[in-house]
Amino acid sequence: MLMPMLNRGLLGLSGLAAAMVLLAGCSGGKAEQSPAAADPGGAAEKKNAEPVELVFHTNSGGAVEGFNKTFGDRISAKFPDYKISYVQSKQGSTLAELMAQGKQVDILYQTDAYYFELADSAKLQYDMTELVKKRGINLNAIEPQVLESLRQSGGGKLYALPISNLTQVMYYNKGIFDKFGVPYPKDGMTWDETLELAKKLDREEQGQQYFGFAASPAHILGNNQLSIPYVDVQTEKPTFLNDGWRRLIDTYIVRPAQGQGYQKYIAEKKRLPYRLEFTDTPQIAMFVFNSNFPFSIPNIDAIDWDLVSLPTFADKPKIGSQSMPVVFGITSTSKQKDAAMEVIQFLVSEETQISESKKGIMPVSTTDAARKAFAQDTPFKNKNWNALYYNQIAPGVPKSNYQLTVEKSFTSFVQQIVEGKKDVNTALREAQEQAEKIIADAKQKK
Repeated sequence: MLMPMLNRGLLGLSGLAAAMVLLAGCSGGKAEQSPAAADPGGAAEKKNAEPVELVFHTNSGGAVEGFNKTFGDRISAKFPDYKISYVQSKQGSTLAELMAQGKQVDILYQTDAYYFELADSAKLQYDMTELVKKRGINLNAIEPQVLESLRQSGGGKLYALPISNLTQVMYYNKGIFDKFGVPYPKDGMTWDETLELAKKLDREEQGQQYFGFAASPAHILGNNQLSIPYVDVQTEKPTFLNDGWRRLIDTYIVRPAQGQGYQKYIAEKKRLPYRLEFTDTPQIAMFVFNSNFPFSIPNIDAIDWDLVSLPTFADKPKIGSQSMPVVFGITSTSKQKDAAMEVIQFLVSEETQISESKKGIMPVSTTDAARKAFAQDTPFKNKNWNALYYNQIAPGVPKSNYQLTVEKSFTSFVQQIVEGKKDVNTALREAQEQAEKIIADAKQKK
């Protein structure tokens, strides 16, 4: 079955933990300064008269150990006078329950796709614009497409800042290409070229079925290259009757799965081939997934792999996927807003961006130093990481407060297309109707 939408957020954040890689940029120019002021954490290194506690929360449900590995230990080392706490989301400590109990939460974080629904659920949005100005954070050194999308989602307000990024790229298994004498894919291929190449690798050999191409539907559709949102935030209506969705599903899912062996596999497994079929079996020659993928999968070395840029539509050359940054936002109820902003400033500083980029965390900084540092402290430093920046990031779309709920519903209809239970037109029409009902019901509960 398709990866659940919550896991999509989790993969980005856990990916960050595995490389630091759940949760970057292509179109910005060089910045004259780092993303933060020259001394982003200096004030915190002075003794505070009273201890300051900052409480972090996300709805991804990760354990305290994961938070500390990803963020907490690094923040505590920089700010030894601050008490850094994390409240795991589980029964009894969801955000709604924490608010009902009057508990403190200072910083919320998630991927941008789900942050706004999370913050809105408890009305905790806080415009950080004045704090950004106060601390002299250089927003010009942060990927502009990411910032623009955040502002659009916030209705012009800056409710969160990105600290790391994800984009979609195409991995390939050299061994399968070598086995069948097919040339490797390369940066800059179109979807038509890629799917023609895939046909040469859709075959059965000694009882093993091979697939030329597969993708994670949730990730590639949610970050699609046509910049179509699930929900129009102006009208609060779903968009699934937009003809662009037919084109996306046909390209990403239907056309790659036309082969007889592919269809047989889907009929038996009730799903598309996925991550394990790329790394463990291995059967997939080309696989589109998140840029953090190699750093979150322990057995990636089981195959001889590399990566190229995401294939593009011929009429949209050099336009890759939308990005999916991890964002941090200060809550409206926090009594420690200055301290919280100080921590976020540290996370977007050039120092931190370069340090984390070396570990395989895609930076939101547009500086050459941050980008060229990518994966240099990992076993994969010699892979084709230029693929991350070969395309431009597709324009981001405003994220709806109903994003996660609508997305879950939509991917259930995509699953029915995959299994041949519904044609694309029928599935999209029913997805539209279901999403409209979901939004109406959610509005009634407010």
